[in-house]
Amino acid sequence: MRTGSWVMSLLLAATVAAGGALWMRADEAVERADALARELAPLRERLAAESAARAKLEAEATQLRDALAAAQRSDVATPAPIAPAPGARAADEHDVAASDPPADAAHGAAPGLPDGVPSLDADRLLAAGFRRDEVERFRARVDEIELARLALRDRATREGWLETPRFLQESRALNASLTGLRSEFGDALYDWVLYTTGHPNRVAVAEVLTGSAAESAGLARGDVILRYDDVLMLDAGALRDATTAGRPGELVAVEVQRQGESGPLRIFVPRGPIGVRLAPAALEPAPQG
Repeated sequence: MRTGSWVMSLLLAATVAAGGALWMRADEAVERADALARELAPLRERLAAESAARAKLEAEATQLRDALAAAQRSDVATPAPIAPAPGARAADEHDVAASDPPADAAHGAAPGLPDGVPSLDADRLLAAGFRRDEVERFRARVDEIELARLALRDRATREGWLETPRFLQESRALNASLTGLRSEFGDALYDWVLYTTGHPNRVAVAEVLTGSAAESAGLARGDVILRYDDVLMLDAGALRDATTAGRPGELVAVEVQRQGESGPLRIFVPRGPIGVRLAPAALEPAPQG
């Protein structure tokens, strides 16, 4: 009996020791798994963020490719008379400015100045009252931007990214430089440059929507919108931005030129959608001085 008890005691001790060792290894495995999980957590978060960023970039690239394709299908806009020609396409006052402008010289430019001003008539600008040095500086700035455009196209062609979102973005930046000449040189000179180069410098009312603020105020088809809230309107985009600024519903003065009237008319509309369809128009500005 003593020998059997001793053997049983040894077996029991061995079993307990083995169980303890297994328990310690299991506990170590749990701790190691927890540590790995903590190390992997930031990696998973980074991977999720990178996946989201990649998806966003892919969506933006698709949008830019679509815009570039649309730009390449666009026709260059032609000047319209003060009253929109019969059958000419008119656009809602907001829609006309919502579409992206064509991107490069072959397909038009941003609203306002064309790509370069090859037919800048210095004599007419001088006769309108502008200083020669001012006209020459304007032409020099246009040439500077046009040279940058040529360099951009050359580089994009050589490096193989002419038909890419990158080219579209950089072309838009140059378009912004052209339209930025308005703030650099002032409304008057910019307005005359548009007119003397045969490009639209006003927006005309092609249609008045029934029940609109325009109808209540007395706007009529063929009216040319000169100023909105005392700001010169050179294109539909400027009008769109002006109607969405300020306090909704406040009365705003609109200056229009109506055919058959010797001078501009001044009417008032509430700030917000006017309710008209617009078409580009050309109107000789008033001489300086």
